[in-house]
Amino acid sequence: MTSADVADAFISTRKTLEEAGIDDDFFLDLVASRLLVERVGESSNQDWWESRVLSETGRTRLSEVTPKTQLKSRVTLALKVGRKAESDRLPEDSISLFSFGPQIESRLTAAIEELESDDSTTLEALEDLSLPSLKEGWTDVIITETASNISGTESLDTWQDSGTGESSLIDDCGYTQDEIDLEKWRILATLLQGYGQCTDTLRVPCFPLESELKSENA
Repeated sequence: MTSADVADAFISTRKTLEEAGIDDDFFLDLVASRLLVERVGESSNQDWWESRVLSETGRTRLSEVTPKTQLKSRVTLALKVGRKAESDRLPEDSISLFSFGPQIESRLTAAIEELESDDSTTLEALEDLSLPSLKEGWTDVIITETASNISGTESLDTWQDSGTGESSLIDDCGYTQDEIDLEKWRILATLLQGYGQCTDTLRVPCFPLESELKSENA
């Protein structure tokens, strides 16, 4: 695997999603990032979770069951796999790559429901992504693709390798729902940076999800 392979897979996936009907730039970046990480973690690659949804085998099986909605079904199932794998490793009320809080997730679900494609639409670049090993910083090329949307001149959140054995807390200070919306691209880039630290073992990067009430009383 090379950085170019990862970048090409991200760009190709993003384009496919846009052609299928997602028109929100952040949702395009978020879903393309999630699908790429999901593919990296599949059984035929890093084996972080039991899934072959984004492999050629997964496409073939889904096309037999849902030929007219194959892309939407595939994306939905892949995101569920990633979300479940993360939630099994994270404390409650966490912000993570596959869970950006109820407000954004609700809007994203609605956007995915509007996906339209025919049975010739594939995620070929993801299917072809073969990852026998990872080098630290393997997500840097994805961050480069999304970083132009980060407002201001501040750097990404400081990485802290703390937390439980299966998760890494990026920063003790979390985000409320409203703050997530304002800082969504920065949060995405920082979470991707966390995944880029995962080579041999998965440790899910996360932030605390702060309640609005707690924020108002602070």
